Amino acid sequence: MPKKSNINYQQLFFDILEKKYFNLSLGIIVAYLISSISYKLLLKNVHLNLVFPTISFKKNIEKPPVKKEVVKTYIIQQGDDLWRIGEKFYGSGFNSYDISLANKIVDPSLLVAGQKIIIPKVTPREPTVGEISAASTSQVTYTEGKYVVQPGDSLSLIAQKVYGDLYAWPRLLQANGFLNPDRIEVGMVLTIPR
Repeated sequence: MPKKSNINYQQLFFDILEKKYFNLSLGIIVAYLISSISYKLLLKNVHLNLVFPTISFKKNIEKPPVKKEVVKTYIIQQGDDLWRIGEKFYGSGFNSYDISLANKIVDPSLLVAGQKIIIPKVTPREPTVGEISAASTSQVTYTEGKYVVQPGDSLSLIAQKVYGDLYAWPRLLQANGFLNPDRIEVGMVLTIPR
């Protein structure tokens, strides 16, 4: 004859239910604490009240001050050209190219006294004013009114360097008495008219 077990199924049911509800309740509390701490750390403008489960936002949220980039402007004077303006602001006439780009100047020869232009914030290029020596630069290619032709130069590239305009090469052609713009050679000294 089989042995009769004295298991109280009703008590067993309540014991299992109590253990599972305890674990479930403990899991909910831990999840609530973790999410509250995460919100507090990640969303600094959100205030959580851990006693009551309501979320309240700070009323006066301070906005950081907006930095306005100060743009330099320059009013062109009589006799100015982009090269001289580049030398004035950057110490390098080669920055005339940057000035022409910032102001969308297609033909620098059409600059008018009284015209307002933007002076962009760029890195100064090779210096063309002040003390320039072959020891401080790789090679002096331009001095006031003269330019030494470098490998890879063309009249249009030289015009870009000294005037900030690729299309000013005919001025160089005329000033140096060339009949053919392709006849320049490395080491030639060209006259740069202003």
